Amino acid sequence: MFYFLNRRLDINYARVRSTFWAFLLCAALLFLFDSTDAKAQLPPTVSGSTEVSILTIYPGEPTYSAWGHSALRIVDPVTGLDAAFNYGTFDITAPYFIPRFAYGDMLYQLSADPTSALFRGASYQKRSVVEQVLSLDSTQVAGIYALLLENLKPENRLYQYDFVFDNCSTRLLDLLFSVDGIILPATDPYDSTIREMLDEFVHDRAMLDLGIDLVIGSRLDVAPTLRERTFLPTYLMDVLDESTTPAGAAIVTEKRMVLEYDPLHVDRALPWTFWVNFAWVAIVLAWWRGASRLPAWFDRWLLGIVGFVGLFLLGMWFLTLHHVTAANWNIAWALPSHLVFSLFWKRLSFKRAYFRWAGVWTTGIAIFSVFQAQHIPEAMWPVVVLLVLRLLALSIPEAHSPASN
Repeated sequence: MFYFLNRRLDINYARVRSTFWAFLLCAALLFLFDSTDAKAQLPPTVSGSTEVSILTIYPGEPTYSAWGHSALRIVDPVTGLDAAFNYGTFDITAPYFIPRFAYGDMLYQLSADPTSALFRGASYQKRSVVEQVLSLDSTQVAGIYALLLENLKPENRLYQYDFVFDNCSTRLLDLLFSVDGIILPATDPYDSTIREMLDEFVHDRAMLDLGIDLVIGSRLDVAPTLRERTFLPTYLMDVLDESTTPAGAAIVTEKRMVLEYDPLHVDRALPWTFWVNFAWVAIVLAWWRGASRLPAWFDRWLLGIVGFVGLFLLGMWFLTLHHVTAANWNIAWALPSHLVFSLFWKRLSFKRAYFRWAGVWTTGIAIFSVFQAQHIPEAMWPVVVLLVLRLLALSIPEAHSPASN
């Protein structure tokens, strides 16, 4: 029987299966932990002197560490145990790993390793580590340890990983709930959406930020509950600071900085991807003005790229298990049909009507998106403006003179 492994959060919207961003979040564990599993050295029980704590590893420079990581530490001075348990490891050698990853069917697992291995990995990457010692009685500690041992069994250790609602941070909170060890704050001091929470950590990673905003659908443009916010390690740490035991005492009895490095600087400004797109669009507009019309190959290229993006997003919505990519309204401006007109440019006789319709439609979508939760990514605005201008220009008969085809 799957004990804690089968526990799930009670959420109000679809679970997010293992996504590309889930892979980025916990791939860091390949670096943080030694390859030797500590399970063989784990004692069957722990003493009454055992200390349980949550380790928060801050974000690092590598892309896969952009959002940090959480682990649970158990230290028993009687047995000499000092192990870090985490729910974010995976086996890249598993059969069909790449196809399953692309499809959104990813199995992660619980692992136990010497805590020193985690500290060495974090130190190597110059990532700060904060430890929060928890106020748990001996019965609760024993219950958590028993659940961990049960989940470490080969038949139990695998689980379907959800980046937002069932990951290496949320499972640690679930452990505390499973032994009735924690009461969350009554109010949520945050009002940000899940997308905004993700963006907090990648403002200075322009390509990653753009990729998130393009691929993630509108289902993450909602404000989660306080419990759901703990999918991000630093949010889990902050929530623990304000939580209590059922008796009303603070759940965190001691908070210490195990490793400390200068925090990463995250600017909130227009990303360089915006300025790159702005620059090349400005060059195209200057070229257009000087030549009075643009050659057909450019319009085919522009429509082909935009249409391919739309087709990709459509596939991620309907052809995979990545629920995080569902309801993605970026396809409203990146119309997949553009790809068809790009490929069959000379064979379609109703191009002008299509361009007129698409130009008016995209203009409306651009205006409408300003008032919606899921906005057009800011880096893509220059491209969308150029797309609208070219679609409307192509709907004019003069744009289809022999010189332009």
